[in-house]
Amino acid sequence: MLSLQGRYADAEPMFRQVLVARRRVLGADHPDTLSTEHRLGWLIGRQGRYSEAIDIVNQVLGGRRNVLGDDHPETLAARETVAWLTGLRGKPAEAEELAREVLTARRRVLGEDHPDTLTTRGTLAWTAELQRRYADAEQQYRSLLTDRERILGPGHPDTLISRQDVARMLGAQRRYAEADQLSRQVLADRRRVLGDDHPDTLTSRAVLARLAARQGRRAEAEALYRQVLADRTRVLGSGHPDTAAVRDEFAQLLAR
Repeated sequence: MLSLQGRYADAEPMFRQVLVARRRVLGADHPDTLSTEHRLGWLIGRQGRYSEAIDIVNQVLGGRRNVLGDDHPETLAARETVAWLTGLRGKPAEAEELAREVLTARRRVLGEDHPDTLTTRGTLAWTAELQRRYADAEQQYRSLLTDRERILGPGHPDTLISRQDVARMLGAQRRYAEADQLSRQVLADRRRVLGDDHPDTLTSRAVLARLAARQGRRAEAEALYRQVLADRTRVLGSGHPDTAAVRDEFAQLLAR
């Protein structure tokens, strides 16, 4: 529950305590132990400690392959996380290849409309974005958004992620008016569904600040950056990559 609220620093010590206990009671390769270890790795990745996270998740992946097999949904989930972390570590082409392999397996094992399959499609689109293939990424994100609205509903957090992804690609292609309108809608829905302090809500606010800056609305951008920087520092910590990113963008705005 703490993790779902974005309170990653609060959740991490609790996951570590459960992991120690499960290893002692159930053993290192028990599926429940591996599940806790996977969640811990994902959580560490969300806090920007990518090398530490990928070491943990690769260990989980090896254990799940031995215990559950290559095609088990939990093994595929670990492979997905490895692809995500690989992209975050600055290897987008490698991450894209890994994501394609996971998507093929998930389509075969789980089906086209399974939420996990949809998640992998989002990861694959994200790897295109990392490589600045913005039109390609936009097309993939729009296709995914259509399917998430149909399967999960318009207010589901994953659907909101896809809407924000589309808005971000519009901004990357300098279609600012469209991007701004969609981002404001996503922010309103995220505040209603997730709350003001959820990391996804803060991401929407950072996107709006970036769009205001790119359109030359300096006073508005400065106010938005100050607010989201203060809130990201409070919620995520000053050393979190998301906090650092918005701090750098704000500094560049002030320098100009």
